[in-house]
Amino acid sequence: MNVSRRFILKGIALGGLAGMTLGRWGLSLANNAASAQAQSTRPLLVLVSGEAEQSAFLRGIAAALPDKRPWVQRTDLGMGFVQDFTRLLRSGRPIRIIGLVDDASAALIIELARASDARLPWLGYHSASPGQSRHRLLGDQASSELAARLDSRQWTAILGLALASRGSAPTGLAPPADAAQSPLPGHFVSFAIET
Repeated sequence: MNVSRRFILKGIALGGLAGMTLGRWGLSLANNAASAQAQSTRPLLVLVSGEAEQSAFLRGIAAALPDKRPWVQRTDLGMGFVQDFTRLLRSGRPIRIIGLVDDASAALIIELARASDARLPWLGYHSASPGQSRHRLLGDQASSELAARLDSRQWTAILGLALASRGSAPTGLAPPADAAQSPLPGHFVSFAIET
């Protein structure tokens, strides 16, 4: 199967999953002032898997939150992770969870969040190979504008910055560039979940 066909098939599958989950949660990148203030006090959990952990994604988050240290956790498909994540989602404590993970981990995480009645204000699909990257973000005009900014060598850092900034990175803020870091190749899903 060629890369283009794989990208299209995964996009359709992810779009179907997103349609089922977003219909229930409601997709909204814009929050009112009171809601935004309440969200800023929520603890932040960052989920990463595989190569995403070594990418510039975490540098982008650090640039957006210079005074905070989010809790970073590596995901897996084991029962330990599933049980711990389910307990966290059902604890009743407000938390914001953002991440960049592989397709299989994302399907599991999104399904667990849906089953716990969490909100999903962000969902994105990313495919990157040497020299090019493709991004499909489900959202409004702001996400379309961000998708255009992601077509660069530093897409993971820009994505981390945007997710930590709740959907749209301030234009004056940019993640630090690392010329030695090579772009992250592969297929990934980004998300933001709020309880």
